[in-house]
Amino acid sequence: MTNDKNKKQILFILLLAHLLTIVDIFIVNVAIPSVQYGLGATHAKIQLVVTMYMIGFASFLIIGGRMGDHYGRKNIFLLGMFLFMISSALCGFASSSEQLIIFRFFQGISAGLMSPQVLSYIQVLFKDHKERTYAIGWYGIAIGIGTTLGQFMGGFLVELKPIVVDQSWRYIFLINIPICAISIALASKYLVRSKDQFSLQMDYTSAFILCLGLITLVSALTIGMEQGRYLLKILLPISLVFLFWFVFRQKRKKERAKDALLNLTLFKHRNFNMAVIAVALFMLMLDAYFFVLAIFLQNGLQLPPMQAGYFIVFQGAGFILASLFSAKLVLQFGKKVLVFGIVMIISALVLQLVLFYYNQVGITGYLVMVIHGVGVALVLPSFANIALKGLPENMIGNASGVYSTLQQLFGALGIALTGGIFYFVLKGDNSFTHFYNAFVYATFIHLFCLIGVWIILICLPQSILPQKLMKTSVN
Repeated sequence: MTNDKNKKQILFILLLAHLLTIVDIFIVNVAIPSVQYGLGATHAKIQLVVTMYMIGFASFLIIGGRMGDHYGRKNIFLLGMFLFMISSALCGFASSSEQLIIFRFFQGISAGLMSPQVLSYIQVLFKDHKERTYAIGWYGIAIGIGTTLGQFMGGFLVELKPIVVDQSWRYIFLINIPICAISIALASKYLVRSKDQFSLQMDYTSAFILCLGLITLVSALTIGMEQGRYLLKILLPISLVFLFWFVFRQKRKKERAKDALLNLTLFKHRNFNMAVIAVALFMLMLDAYFFVLAIFLQNGLQLPPMQAGYFIVFQGAGFILASLFSAKLVLQFGKKVLVFGIVMIISALVLQLVLFYYNQVGITGYLVMVIHGVGVALVLPSFANIALKGLPENMIGNASGVYSTLQQLFGALGIALTGGIFYFVLKGDNSFTHFYNAFVYATFIHLFCLIGVWIILICLPQSILPQKLMKTSVN
């Protein structure tokens, strides 16, 4: 039996791994100009350095959740952490952009094995609604810390003197090695064993089909847009064929009473459907926002990497600050907190357009970043709670994998889509005017996504989150 002290130790270990997977998204963002210059990468290839990590992540999240159910969540967590350490070392010593893209993909796969176990453990160990809400709150805080630490470390490490390596951007990957080693030791000692005894065998063929579909889809939106419409017209239909094949295969397996990689009955739950649509739109905005912002600050406003990272850190500071009390607010006020958070993010983006027009990144700019971070903290963590609420325990691993897959997939698609439009508007012109115009187009896409999330939240019932208020109103 797991007591409260053990639960806290386990939660710390899980969130450390979750933080690491988040850091490795954002630590690369600030280092993008340095990596691109160091490896001589094109715009499309530098987008793939970011997105292929997320595609590898997304491709293995579903099967990672199922493997945790079947082989044991502790075993798969440790395997993922070990592979993350090895792939990080390979990224740090990559000699070309092509090698880095491939190693980033495998780094994403290892993250995809770890991440579903985090949400699965939270759902299994924290059964009380209030207890689980606070655990999800700390899950959100880890996102904020990962975002902040990633932006800061990205700017800090690329400005270090390259002593043990030829280029300082390599430190952003090599720093993972000692962290992973410590995490493996802690997880081996404290993580309890957990599995679904009714879980059946894995469908590796479906996982491979899904992986091919996601890779070709993102490649179509990055390389296809850079190389011309001809390549886009080839890759996009191929990706759709793979994705439809994947869904058809899951449906056939269900009809034959076989254990499918994706349990399609998940989509019979309204809460799950609404949450994944909302998080898809939200992630189309969020990761692309940081990608474009990091480029604009360094190449448009001509800020050094450290200063650009320091500026974005204020977003993470706002996120962490709001995460400390967002769980209590959600318990008391429900979805109203999420609606207000969306309004805050929209306001921050509009204010940012005004400030950047006048080339302002001072105190007012820092305050706008804090507002943005607070808004994200009020919104993002609760999507997972909505998606997994009311699901039977034997579906939690699969549901966690599907939810996290869509989160990473649409984050990658957001970078591919928004980044492609950003570079298309830029057209190779490095003047401030062209960079600002490209940033405006990207921001309009983000505002459109946020309005979609706002509409979904308005349509959700007030009772979707706060059981505390529901009990009070009955008495």
